[in-house]
Amino acid sequence: MADSYPITFKFFILLVLTLAFGASNIEPKPFINCPNYPIDITIINDIYPDPQSVPTEFTLHCKSKDDDIGFHSISYSQQYVFSFQPSYVFWINTLFFCSFTWQGSPYRHYIDIYSQKRDGCNSLQWKMNRTGGSKWGQWYPWKSIEIMDVNSTSKL
Repeated sequence: MADSYPITFKFFILLVLTLAFGASNIEPKPFINCPNYPIDITIINDIYPDPQSVPTEFTLHCKSKDDDIGFHSISYSQQYVFSFQPSYVFWINTLFFCSFTWQGSPYRHYIDIYSQKRDGCNSLQWKMNRTGGSKWGQWYPWKSIEIMDVNSTSKL
């Protein structure tokens, strides 16, 4: 009768080596927990007015899965600030997205204004213009743009 120990031992060694080499290519995802303090999001209207028109005002509407910040109109060079507490649960990514509309554009523009995975526990200051927004000197184009239906009563 043959002893099964050598096959079991070989299988164990092969399993350990496979896991060791496989794990060497995995980048750990950071555990992002923002305890006991809110995140502040500042949004600045940087939609420069046309030379022959009045300054451009935009309307923004920000929301997450759980919170709706509502509609707010912001004049050129003015700002709007809102605060929130991100998720404590490490596998849940707090995400706030906003839509922007302004006179003279038939489109509704969307951007992810805060993602816990992307932004961590940092408060943000965004400057929004006709082509997207910037924070910390990094440019983000609009995530999506949709034409507004003049007969639509739906909001975001």
